[in-house]
Amino acid sequence: MRIRLSLVLFVLFLFAAAWSVAVISGYASSNAAANGEIAKAVIAREKASAEAWKRKDKAFFADFMADDATYFGWMSPYLETDPKENFLPKFEQVAEMMKIIDFQMYNPRVQVYGDTAVLTYNAASTISMGSQTMNYTCKVTSVYVKQGATWRVVHGHESMNPGAR
Repeated sequence: MRIRLSLVLFVLFLFAAAWSVAVISGYASSNAAANGEIAKAVIAREKASAEAWKRKDKAFFADFMADDATYFGWMSPYLETDPKENFLPKFEQVAEMMKIIDFQMYNPRVQVYGDTAVLTYNAASTISMGSQTMNYTCKVTSVYVKQGATWRVVHGHESMNPGAR
């Protein structure tokens, strides 16, 4: 009887352990699937911003950026703040001055923390600044926050790699 009881307890323990692993794995896989969908949405939103810049779509950027968004750009040593007050009013001028000819995103990675997603990637761009064409590569970080049903950029940082021409 003692052997049977220990065997039953052992089998119950194995069953409980297997069930726990299944629950944890199921949770992890559903969480990974949700994060994968978020990653796709955030990457698509980032790529859409380059296309919107080409079209000079000011309405896209009004919805794309959070009201309190900040940005470190490669052309300025200063933190840009309050985009609805400081950026959007002069959007057409800036988009006309700096035209995106080509934009490529490489090695995107999205890290999800609840309603916050951090997108990091390498980029290669060809832009026209006035009469000069410039090719460059850079490192980009964009922090997104989900507001309602929309992922919006709350911070961006772009660092140009050496050797732009």
